[in-house]
Amino acid sequence: MPSFELIIQVITLVVVVVIGYFLREFFPSYTKEKGKNLATKEDIREITEKIESVKADYAKSLETLKSKLQLESALKGAYQEKCLGALTAINELLVEITLYCWKQLAERSPNEHYVWSNVDDLDEKRHFHYYRVAVDKVALIHGMYLTPVARNALSDLSSSIGMLSSMELALLNDHPHPGVLESAASGYSSGLEAVVKCREVLIAELGLSEVGAVESGAGPDR
Repeated sequence: MPSFELIIQVITLVVVVVIGYFLREFFPSYTKEKGKNLATKEDIREITEKIESVKADYAKSLETLKSKLQLESALKGAYQEKCLGALTAINELLVEITLYCWKQLAERSPNEHYVWSNVDDLDEKRHFHYYRVAVDKVALIHGMYLTPVARNALSDLSSSIGMLSSMELALLNDHPHPGVLESAASGYSSGLEAVVKCREVLIAELGLSEVGAVESGAGPDR
């Protein structure tokens, strides 16, 4: 009968063999799989960090773009408001020059003067010399909101009024020359023509005729 020590040795040997087999077959696979799992977690964390970084950069860029667009919109709105103010000021001046020319023509026609005297509210101290300076002033104040063509139209109007102011100075003499008196009506008529020409250039250049057509529903296809 085998001794107890021999049995213990055999059992120990079997256990060692089993453990060796386990370490050789299972543990490398376990270690490898464990390494894979660890690597996968690290990869996921790295990818997640990259995604969050891209999202943060995108959000920052989007906010920057939004601020830029808001600023551009505000500047555009302010510029358009200035342009509208320029057009309003110029139009008011053109209307006043037109009324002034009408008044001078009416005073040279008894019937017309009678009608005009009932609606005359113009400043008696304003003549062509004043209006020439007024045109130059409105061009100086609002010129940066006008196109070069529009500025040239105002410059041409100023030149026309300047020539008419010389005629008007002659009319203001105590004894104006008869030829000046005869040409006065045509002079004021040419002033009206100069205003009309300026207005037409401004309307065409600034696209106001198209705006008016759209607002009135009278488009080119109608």
